[in-house]
Amino acid sequence: MKRIFQILCLLLTLVSLSTASAQTSVGLYGGLSMISLSGDSPELTGYSGNGGYSLGLSGEIGITKDIKLMLQPNYSSYGTMIGYDIGEEELKDSLELDVSYYRLPVLAKFEALNDYTYFISGLDFGYLNDAKYTDVNQTIEEKDISDSFQEFDLAAVFGAGVKIPVSYFIASAEVRYSQSLLNLSSNVPEVQFNSLPSRFRFSGFQIIANLSYKF
Repeated sequence: MKRIFQILCLLLTLVSLSTASAQTSVGLYGGLSMISLSGDSPELTGYSGNGGYSLGLSGEIGITKDIKLMLQPNYSSYGTMIGYDIGEEELKDSLELDVSYYRLPVLAKFEALNDYTYFISGLDFGYLNDAKYTDVNQTIEEKDISDSFQEFDLAAVFGAGVKIPVSYFIASAEVRYSQSLLNLSSNVPEVQFNSLPSRFRFSGFQIIANLSYKF
């Protein structure tokens, strides 16, 4: 399934680029994220962002002069700190949770201010790659808890950015906010990781840099 998802992302990008006319660009992008798990945490447990990243391809299709459709197949990693002994100076029993996805954001891009700034909004489709945890001091072996997560995620995305056209290239930087719309818990008691609530989602901010070639 993971391989099929990757191939689908690539095909969607290639098809979109082949059917577009003048206002088309393709490029590479990457970024840092503070997207972490959120939900009603178990007693004496708290969650905080632990950093992550995204790497992928970016394709744009011109719909009108000021509106573009963006497809951005990517690999994304999210980090969450699961803290115990809340209120203590050192969270000595804390765990680090790392979750990775293959994702396909489908976004509308609205140009503004003579094409130097823009706004985006849309949906981000995700397929779970893996979910693992270890303690903060990495004294225990990393353990896989993918069975505690639903395979599919759907998130709403909003953001804004600036861009600098240079000949046939466009460099851009943006900030976006992502919020999962679905409950990501598998709700299977025999595999449920006890530091996760019965209902949880991912949410947080990303800083994205993109370099595209304009056709």
